[in-house]
Amino acid sequence: MRHFRVLIVTFAHWEGLSRLPALLHDAGCEVDVLGVPGNFSAYSRHVKQFYVSPDDVDAVVADLNVHLQNQNDHYNWIVIGDDPLLYALEQRRKESWAQHTFPSIAGDNGIDFMTSKIVFIQRCRERQLRIPDFDLCSHQSHLQVAGQRLGFPLVIKEAQGFAGLTVRIVDNVAALAEIVPKGEVIAQQFIKGRLVSCAAVYKDGKPIAWFSYYRSRTWGACGQSTAIEFKIFPGVENILQELGNLSGFCGLCGIDFIEQEQTGELVLLEQNFRPTPTMDLGDRVGVDFAKAIRVLMDMDRAGDRSVFLQKQVLQKVIPLFPQDVFRAIDARDTRGLLMWLLNPLRWTEMRWGEPFILFQNMRHILAKLRGKKIKSHAIESN
Repeated sequence: MRHFRVLIVTFAHWEGLSRLPALLHDAGCEVDVLGVPGNFSAYSRHVKQFYVSPDDVDAVVADLNVHLQNQNDHYNWIVIGDDPLLYALEQRRKESWAQHTFPSIAGDNGIDFMTSKIVFIQRCRERQLRIPDFDLCSHQSHLQVAGQRLGFPLVIKEAQGFAGLTVRIVDNVAALAEIVPKGEVIAQQFIKGRLVSCAAVYKDGKPIAWFSYYRSRTWGACGQSTAIEFKIFPGVENILQELGNLSGFCGLCGIDFIEQEQTGELVLLEQNFRPTPTMDLGDRVGVDFAKAIRVLMDMDRAGDRSVFLQKQVLQKVIPLFPQDVFRAIDARDTRGLLMWLLNPLRWTEMRWGEPFILFQNMRHILAKLRGKKIKSHAIESN
């Protein structure tokens, strides 16, 4: 059987992306990685070749260009694995190789939609998708007006960012007065409710497969999920289709919502245009992401769509490793940490199939318990 070749490109030290090689292997792919030293994906036992790049995001993009020129046998799919790389690639959009590498068939419109939260929220409003009310602000005076109109708490977002690192929740006028925008920012209405996410596979702007869940626990108020609870939400498919029309996206991604407390309706927050840490959990609700990847790469036809439809399961909170361990350490949640140490059911969530990645996880956990700083290997969204 012919193996389709995939190149994962990564700059950020994100543990979640290391789940992708095994998923690609299950889909029948041969996997290479190009990225900085010590990135988690390179430790996967399913990676055939690791190409080392300097620890600089622009250098990774430059090395990607050279690497693709030197390849005799072209890759069937190039996965841009993290947001910093996506933003750096966007800066070279005028170069034809970068345009062909960018995961969208929608040209400049797709690139803008995927790399600017401002463009994203504006176009979603134009398409009448349900989003929080917002104002665009470039001066402190604009923020004060937005605070008066939208009320508090008020969410402030920069045009680019990930994992909540450029998002602030402001509680009052005094706190808002301390913010001096360096450029145009989004002042967004705060919606009360439960956090919801959806993991999805797209082909040429069309959703192939997806599953959704509550983000039951998160690492920080705006951070990534550390425990999830599967649930089917009506209307998700229509939202995914509309987002695909706007982005022309190709690949794996995550979409974030709020389930509004009063109405139960989903309010769209943002979309993360790269693989997210829950990508390998679809089989628990009957969604075959490996099959969806084969369809994405034209290895298979869609055929029986039932393997892409989420099945209802008993409500159960699933803790994520190692994210929930890091959350417990940071939150000084002794009970949560003891659950990982003493409950054998938790051990089944650990990365036993990837021994080198598991070793790196345990090494970072021990370092954090000793109070040492570690690279932000687990800081990502969804």
